[in-house]
Parts: sequence; structure tokens; C-alpha cells
Amino acid sequence: MLVAASVVLLAALLILILKSKFLPGNIMAMLPLAIALIIGTGFTETLTMAHEGIVDVAAVVVMFIFATVYFGVMSDVGLFEPIIGRLMRIKGVGKSIFSVVAVAALIAMLAHLDGQGVTTLVVTVPPMLIVFDKLKIRRPLMALIFSTVVGCMNMLPWGGPVARAATVINMDVMELYKQMVPVQLIGLVLSFGVLFLASRQEQKRGEFTPSSEVSFGQVEVSEASEQVQALRRPKLFWFNLALTVVLLVLLFAGVPAHIGFIFGCAVALPVNYRSIKEQNARIKAHAGNLLIAVYTIVGAGVLLGIMEGTGMFEALATAIVSIIPPALSNYVHIILGLLSTPLSFLLNTDAMIYGILPVAVNIGAQYGVSAVTIAAMIISGRVIGAGLCITTPSVYLGLGLMQIDYKDGFKLVFKWALLLGSILVLLSALLVR
Repeated sequence: MLVAASVVLLAALLILILKSKFLPGNIMAMLPLAIALIIGTGFTETLTMAHEGIVDVAAVVVMFIFATVYFGVMSDVGLFEPIIGRLMRIKGVGKSIFSVVAVAALIAMLAHLDGQGVTTLVVTVPPMLIVFDKLKIRRPLMALIFSTVVGCMNMLPWGGPVARAATVINMDVMELYKQMVPVQLIGLVLSFGVLFLASRQEQKRGEFTPSSEVSFGQVEVSEASEQVQALRRPKLFWFNLALTVVLLVLLFAGVPAHIGFIFGCAVALPVNYRSIKEQNARIKAHAGNLLIAVYTIVGAGVLLGIMEGTGMFEALATAIVSIIPPALSNYVHIILGLLSTPLSFLLNTDAMIYGILPVAVNIGAQYGVSAVTIAAMIISGRVIGAGLCITTPSVYLGLGLMQIDYKDGFKLVFKWALLLGSILVLLSALLVR
């Protein structure tokens, strides 16, 4: 019953998000509620699960609200223009789409050294979104960066999947990571290759405007309206830069992101805009970018709470492993590895690592396949699909920051993620023993 319910739920969820005109938040809140009641979960119990799911994503919601306001204010005051201008004046950058995408990918790589996807999003997306829009580069390419380059960076031992997998197979996390280093390095190289090919396809659309034609490297005041100029605070540039650097350092040092951005807004707003009226105006100006994303994240919380509370994730993971024919059991690690990328668009990291991996390890042991090999398969496939997992709240944070719909990101990312994930799975089968 749980397996059938989870399959119906996830299939309907994906179809409705991609094809219907309903808001994702509505779909993710109402669909699991209806399914849970149909399979016999009590009304009060179902609502309790939904509540617990919302509580679990509350910190993400708070962080998104204050991060959006903070970086919105920094954009208003003109903090990013000279920084990006210098970046874009590097020889060759801005002359092609790939040069801009590669710079964004490098920033994301550095930002992800702490293994925190939220930090990577808030460091990379807001400033680079200005560049993408200025040069008329489609925003879904940024989503591809997070599914490829950032996905490979998430193989770091403190990134999440590796640490969880090491716990499952009772292995030292650094020992597991050392075996996966070659896969990670090759994956990063291949990721830039994917970005190059995707950028070439985008360039053929003919909408790209090279930086030399728009004088992006030297933003002129005359380009901005009087209203925009009134918001600029050039005399506070160094203060705003120092405040942003301190905030990011605190995030990398382990301060919870939602707490950091609350204090960041508390300082940035009154310093740059002295009156309450001006501060309220800045918050209201960015509120339109907040509500839909917050709505979606809360809906994802309901979905996660109900699926986890009813045991749907665990049941689905066990069922997926059980359908593999005995004759193919010698290749279970490769089969599950190849399945892990498409499944990662549906199942979150905990479901993949704590649900599918333990069962796969037990089956593999019967046929002499090492636990470390199976773990590497699932990790390699998982990290590439995680960037657009519909049951991960931070995905909707990223989509909100990028200001794109899930279906737009999915249309571009899925084929490249499936290709790259499959290659990394096969590499892991060969290199990790």
C-alpha cells in the first residue's frame, strides 16, 4: 500500500509541477494530504506530520526571507556593480556565454568548500544573476551549474552524502572520500565540459549580448534611472563590502545562515537607509520575490513531513531494490547507481542513503560486491540529481533566488544530469574498490 501510494504521489507530483497551471506550493501541500487520508492515515495524525514537516523547513524559510532582503539591499546600494565590473573586465570574460557561466561555476566551487548548499546559493546567485540578466543569458543555466559543478563538489566528506554513506557502511568518512577523489576530480572536469556544450547551445539562440556591447565592465550612472540612482550609496561601498565579507565568514565558520542574515539585515537597512519609511520601502520592494518561493518551501515541508511520517520513503526504497532480478544481482551496484540520478529528482538524500543504500549493500555482499563500491555508485549518481530534487526544500530556495520555475530548470538540467550522473556511476564502478 505504501509503495503504491508513494509511486502515485511522486508521479502525480512531478506531472502536475511540470504540466499543470497549479502553483507548486499548492500541489505539494494538498496532494500528500489527500494520499495520506486515502491510505487510511488519521486526519489528526496526517496534520501532525504536515506540521512537523513545516517546522523542519522553518529555518530555510527564515534564511530565504532575510537573505533575499539582504542581497536585495546590497544590489540597491550598488555593491555588486564594481565587483562584477572588475570580474567582467578579465580578458575574455563576457565575450561568450561559457566565459560567464565558467566564472559563476568557479565562484560556486569556492563557495561550496564548506559543503553547505545554502551558503553556495546565497553567495553565487544574487551577484551573478545581475550578469546573466545584463548579458541576456537564460537563468536556467545557473541551475545547471548547481546540478553539475556544485553536485561534484558535494562529494566532499563534510558535504552530506559521503558522511551519511560512511555511517551506513561503517567506514571512516575520510577513507571513503579518498577513494572517491578521482571520481570527483574527473566529474568536475566533465561538469565544465557539460557547461561548455550547454553554453554553446544557448549562444545559438542569438539573444546573448557580449559585455563589450553593453559596457558592462564600466556601469555608467546615466544608464540608471533617477529612482535607481537615489538608492545608490557609493560612499558606503567599503562598509557594505566589509559587512558582507564578515557575514559570509560567519556563515563559513558555522553560524546558522538564518541567524546571520537576520543580523545582517538589522545592520544593513538602518545604515544605508536612515528613515523607517525608506527601510519599509526596501523590504516591500523585494517582497514580491519572496512570497511565491516561501509558499513553495512550506509546501515542500508538508510533503516531506507526510512522506517521512507515513514511511513512504522507506517503503519505496526497499521496493526499488527488490525489483532487480536475481540474475542481475552481480550488477546491483551499477543498476542502482544508474537509477540513483533519476531517483534523486524525487527522493532526498536521507531517503537515498538511509533507505536504498543499506538494502543494496546487503544484496551486494551476497555476490562479492564491496560496500564501498556500492556506496560510491549511489553517491555519484545522487549528487548530480540533487540540484533539482523536488523533495528538498533548499532547491526551492535556489529557484527562488534564480527567479525561475522548477519546470524551466528541469527541462534544461535533466538530460545533462542523466548523462553526467551515468558517466560518474560507471567511473565509480571502475575506480572505487
